[in-house]
Amino acid sequence: MMERNTLGIAVLAALMACVSACGSTPAPPLAPSGTSGASGNVGGPSLRASAPVTVSPLNNVTTSSLTPSLVVSGGGLTNASGAVQYRFRVTDTTGVPAADSGLVSSTTWVPSAPLTPTTSYTWTARSEYQGLTGPWSSPATFRTPAAPGNDYGAWESTCQGLVDEPLVVCVWSFVRPGNSFEDFEVVKRVAWLMRGKGAGLLLKGSGENVVPWMGRNFSGSRICFPNGRINKIIGDAGPGGANNPIFGADDFVAPSLYVPAIDPRLR
Repeated sequence: MMERNTLGIAVLAALMACVSACGSTPAPPLAPSGTSGASGNVGGPSLRASAPVTVSPLNNVTTSSLTPSLVVSGGGLTNASGAVQYRFRVTDTTGVPAADSGLVSSTTWVPSAPLTPTTSYTWTARSEYQGLTGPWSSPATFRTPAAPGNDYGAWESTCQGLVDEPLVVCVWSFVRPGNSFEDFEVVKRVAWLMRGKGAGLLLKGSGENVVPWMGRNFSGSRICFPNGRINKIIGDAGPGGANNPIFGADDFVAPSLYVPAIDPRLR
């Protein structure tokens, strides 16, 4: 009797094991060579790839352009096949991102907008594949050159330190404007030299003396401050006008129309 009970228990255990095995979810396939995790994703949560090697620019060299070519090598998958993409990132001296490439397929990337002249930057790059990220490269540094195209003489060194009307008159004497575009050359330079006091440019969508520059439209005769205060610095502006230097009475606009000063030599 005891043997029958023992046999019955063994059979029942075997049947239960079979039911459990048959009703369970099939085990996932093994991850392919060069991968980790049963999901089969390359590298699992992190990409199994080598860190790209920064090629140029390096060692805080001064680049020849405000949009330098950043070049890396390597960064491919390890023990697996697949074409990776790259992400380049440029940061300023405080660690704040100044430019990010997004995903690109090339080992060379050029920032889409000019960086700030005579400024030190750090840059790195990493590989990415199907949403997974590899290690960042060792950081490299470079310095941007002076802004190109000083086409109105020694206005900066001569007028530096002046403010308000004396500054306007000084800059005006180098540009000698005769139309709205030349008026704006005065505006850009006055704002640039007064940037330490918050002076900038005034966005202007329509009307007279609207000048396009760097993808936006600006007033060709006024500077602006972060609180919306504006000053007119060109009187009787535009073609056929006197285009004379002034420092007009304050007025106010929406602060959202203020744009910080931009180096006037950028194109």
